[in-house]
Amino acid sequence: MWDIFYSCITSPVELILTYDVKVGNNNAMKKRIIAVSLLSVVLILSSCQKIKDLLTVKVKTDFTVNLPVTISSPLLKSTEAAFLSTNTLDPLSNADLASYKDKISGYAITGLSGTISELSADVTLTDAKLKVNTDSNSTEWNFTNLHLTNGTVVTFDNTGGQWAKINEILGEQKIVTVIFSGNASQTNVTFNLLVTFSAEVSTKVL
Repeated sequence: MWDIFYSCITSPVELILTYDVKVGNNNAMKKRIIAVSLLSVVLILSSCQKIKDLLTVKVKTDFTVNLPVTISSPLLKSTEAAFLSTNTLDPLSNADLASYKDKISGYAITGLSGTISELSADVTLTDAKLKVNTDSNSTEWNFTNLHLTNGTVVTFDNTGGQWAKINEILGEQKIVTVIFSGNASQTNVTFNLLVTFSAEVSTKVL
């Protein structure tokens, strides 16, 4: 086992050159040794990946952010009732993850959704946008005619490759801003949107 571990940090070229020095000028033997060496390198690299996998722990966790929404009366009769809610998310707010901050090797989103609660009246959002961003990266989802009732679950899918962007955003380990905005079919409606980012976090043991 320790031989394999040592081989993982030894250059494959170095292994072949070592054999070459030992064999000298015996070309036939040299070719056989090199062939065996190449096969050994393939096996060692495979073992190295297995060792790296063993030294990586994947932790499943949820990141949540609550967005209180108030749909106010429009300033002009010709405009729709608008709403805007914003909040922040700290990827390191989880104490267990924060202690492994320097050993986190990546995030992988496994699900992303929003749950409606405390809705004062059923409402249809004629258009809505959820935007997730840092100062250097962003992604978003857009909806039209989204009807809401208490308990409605809105799925933020990966059809536009947004999850990969969220992985990058979480990987920055910065404060994340989440914005929910749009227009609605009626005024004087309030509700909460709880956005849940389900993720698998990879951390290195050593």
